[in-house]
Amino acid sequence: MMLALAERLQPLGVATVSKGVGLTFFGVIAAGLSFAPHVSAHFIPDEGTGTQVDAAVVATWRSASVVDQYEFWQIPGTLMGGDAYPVTSGLSVDEVTVKAARRLDANTFVKLGLGVHSGGSQSGDEHQSVAVEHASLGFICCNTKDLRASGDASQIAAEFVAEIGILSAAFTPELLSHRSTASFSEPSLIADVFFGRHFHDQGARVWLHETAGWSAGAEIWQGKAFPATEGDDGGAWDVFARYQFDRDKLNMTLGGWWYTANAQSRADHRYGGGHQHTPVAPPGKSASQFPDIRYTGDLVLLGVDASMAYQWSAASSVGVKLSWAQLTMDGALHDAGGREAALEADQYAVWMQPYLNWQQHTLAVRLERLVADNRLSGASAATLGESAGVLNPGGHTPQRTSLAWTYQWRPQTTFRTEWIQDDTLEEAQSRFTLGVIWQGSLLSGGHAHGAY
Repeated sequence: MMLALAERLQPLGVATVSKGVGLTFFGVIAAGLSFAPHVSAHFIPDEGTGTQVDAAVVATWRSASVVDQYEFWQIPGTLMGGDAYPVTSGLSVDEVTVKAARRLDANTFVKLGLGVHSGGSQSGDEHQSVAVEHASLGFICCNTKDLRASGDASQIAAEFVAEIGILSAAFTPELLSHRSTASFSEPSLIADVFFGRHFHDQGARVWLHETAGWSAGAEIWQGKAFPATEGDDGGAWDVFARYQFDRDKLNMTLGGWWYTANAQSRADHRYGGGHQHTPVAPPGKSASQFPDIRYTGDLVLLGVDASMAYQWSAASSVGVKLSWAQLTMDGALHDAGGREAALEADQYAVWMQPYLNWQQHTLAVRLERLVADNRLSGASAATLGESAGVLNPGGHTPQRTSLAWTYQWRPQTTFRTEWIQDDTLEEAQSRFTLGVIWQGSLLSGGHAHGAY
């Protein structure tokens, strides 16, 4: 059954990458009208409440590593980076996060978020540290509307919201989801390949915030977050819009976004570029040597996120989520030796996730597919393309099927087990996981709206 569902991903408006990838955008919009994700906006604390502090811890045991020890993780046909580290066998603390927010007055609020995520080389060289993921000052302007008086206890609509500081991107729920709130312990291929898993950058955001079901805005970034780079010729910006529809027991959401960036000598900082996590093998064993190939050029990403949920009883619901993203690159690959090759790339990734909630249980299936059409030219095209992994001579199409069951044991504690059929690399692998999630409030200042 799962194989049949996986095959059905291909006709979702994304048939073949080599024949007009750009035309798939309109096909996915049409598909998204039927499937729309429950998209929560960024957290805005209520006026008149105190400081709110929340925390989460995720620990997972896995039966296998995605790559062998002393090897690096590179999905064929892609240029990866950021914090997209491979999962490893054994017990791992996937995530520890602490988030705080406070409403200062009628029009001002502040937020702070700290996080530690698993990552590093297979040989145990984790290089973990506490990262400031969010530190911002926000302003609410122009006729804030409190809808709770009309009977909706959860809705506060501010016509315009502005934030500045270290921010988490709001343009897609792919970058809002944490392992503590997602159905699966492993991020999607869209998040890992196109955005380096986590997206936190210095920037500013202005948006129309949940007014009559609509949210729309724009963000500008310094370029510290993958896939951009910072500097005079770096940086990034995006625009986004989404609409949420609620009627009786049915909830639907549809959103679209556009992100554009410039990269200057962008390295894969997981293993090279001055932040070496390159595996070092003990005597008698060998480690793969990572080729430090850089990318310079423009990037454009666009995507659609959608979901639909039906609540048939107070404790039961069924739904489906869909996410699709397309990446276009126009630039060059180059190395320290002065070799260079022009690169034009069109890539897309898509996933679909049907799920069932019944009392304390949730069963979810996620089907993923990634297709890359890369074109290299120049005297060093073959050498640089093979070293960077973008040539993909075998024509491998990365795919992954994941099945997850979660059990809400206590209000703040959830158990999760997963089975993953991983065909992202040429050598297929099956693995399973057992995990526990704790998340709760350390200090409650009252009601608030949205999510980080």
